[in-house]
Amino acid sequence: MKTLDRLLELASLAMLVIAGVAVLGMMVLVVLDVSLKYLITQPIPGTLEMVSYYGMAACAFLPFAYVQRSGQHIAMTLLTDRLPPKLSRRWNSAVYLASAAYLLLFAWASGVEAMESTAVSESTSAILFEIHIWPARWCVPAATASMACSMILQALRPAPTASAHRD
Repeated sequence: MKTLDRLLELASLAMLVIAGVAVLGMMVLVVLDVSLKYLITQPIPGTLEMVSYYGMAACAFLPFAYVQRSGQHIAMTLLTDRLPPKLSRRWNSAVYLASAAYLLLFAWASGVEAMESTAVSESTSAILFEIHIWPARWCVPAATASMACSMILQALRPAPTASAHRD
C-alpha cells in the first residue's frame, strides 16, 4: 500500500506541476497577445482557443488529487466535529468511498468522451490554423481518477495511533 501511496503522491505532484506550468503559460500567452495587439496591432492567433482548451482544463482539473491528498478541499465538519473520533473516522471513510465511486464513474464517462475525441482527432479552428483539442480532454479523466484513488487510500488508511497524537 505504501508503494501505491507513493506512486499516487508522485502522480498528483506531477499533475500539480503541469497545472502550474499551464497557469504560467496562460499568463505569458495572454500578456504577449494583448501587448502585441496594442503595440504592433498583431495579436497571437489562437490565444483564446489555447487558453480555453488547454490552460483552463489543466489548471482547473489537474490539481484535484494534490488538493485532496493535502486535505485542502473545503469540508463541512459541523456534524463530524461533534462525533466521537472513531465514529468520525468511519463516517469520513464512508464519505471518501462514496465520493470515490462517483469520481470513478465520472472518470469513466469523461474517459469515453476523451477516447472519442482522440479517435476523431478533435480540433477547433483558430482563424489561421487548426488546434488539436483532444489531448486536453484527457485532463478530466486523469484528474478525477487520481482523486478517486487518493480518496480510496485515505479511506483505507489505518487510524492514527495514540502515540501519533502526542507529537
